[in-house]
Amino acid sequence: MDIKRLEAWYNKHHRKLIFRETKHPYDVWISEIMLQQTQVDTVLPYFERFKKAYPTIHDLAIAKEDDLMKMVEGLGYYRRFRNMQLAAKVIVEKFGGEFPKTHEDLMSLPGIGAYTAGAIMSIAYNQPYSALDGNVIRVLTRYLADNRDMRVERHKKDLDKINQSYIEKAHPYIYTQSMMELGALICKPKNPKCEDCPLAEHCMAYQQDHVDKYPVLTKLKSPKHVKYKTLIIHDGEYIFLRKRDEDLLKGMYEYPQFEEESIYSLEKMLEEIGIMIEIDQLSESYQHVFSHQKWLMDVHHARYMSGDISRWIKVHQSDLDKFPMAVAHRKIKI
Repeated sequence: MDIKRLEAWYNKHHRKLIFRETKHPYDVWISEIMLQQTQVDTVLPYFERFKKAYPTIHDLAIAKEDDLMKMVEGLGYYRRFRNMQLAAKVIVEKFGGEFPKTHEDLMSLPGIGAYTAGAIMSIAYNQPYSALDGNVIRVLTRYLADNRDMRVERHKKDLDKINQSYIEKAHPYIYTQSMMELGALICKPKNPKCEDCPLAEHCMAYQQDHVDKYPVLTKLKSPKHVKYKTLIIHDGEYIFLRKRDEDLLKGMYEYPQFEEESIYSLEKMLEEIGIMIEIDQLSESYQHVFSHQKWLMDVHHARYMSGDISRWIKVHQSDLDKFPMAVAHRKIKI
């Protein structure tokens, strides 16, 4: 690989992004966590707000969970931010608030795997550690015409070793960002700009005119369909919310919802636990697709009558926006 040419391309063409203005490991960490499964343009305003609210690791460690989740509402994959706070607490307690400087210590933190540790070590500390994300996988499989299935972990590990061999001959800080930027701007999933690529001369997929065949990724299973009866339960000007404790969307608030076949079975189930509500038969349908689930929600309005609702909280309608809520329920019109 012509690493000098790659790095020269980056120095000339890379995007001027706010999180690239500093090499501070805290900033690199925040940006890398936010960029997981999320586009750069989406992340930028969140990154700025996050840094203003939590300028130091100490600030993040002591943040209230609801405030933190509200801060990142809309980004999805909320577990990554709960893990961030857990890691911040470990850094404060174990490392005296100083960001770890070794790959081993980084890997010991909640939510930091090989990719994130590699990104921090190379970008923040300029140390040669591979950071293999989707963009880098795409660039390398095309460059090498590697037709192995990259959903298979051992194939990704082999590719990671190849990437490691390249970064050891490069300027780590520039190389890691070069590969990410090349995948984002030039070596795109569709309609790549191969004529502008600094690696095109030796890219095997380009030379063979088979760029569109890489990377090889076996098809994921279709998301599981989950049918819900979702209730907007009114008590005067108040509405009931539930804070999720399931792994999916943990810590976010939602309208109470149940996997029941009918309104009648739902009313009976609630009566059995001592909750009396009057449910409107009319409903609106909403859908939301997660990576492994698709929610099919029949949304009904209801009126609270009586019973123990301590499992839920009562919120004035004007305050609904103050609570962190996932897009799946935020899209529901009240």
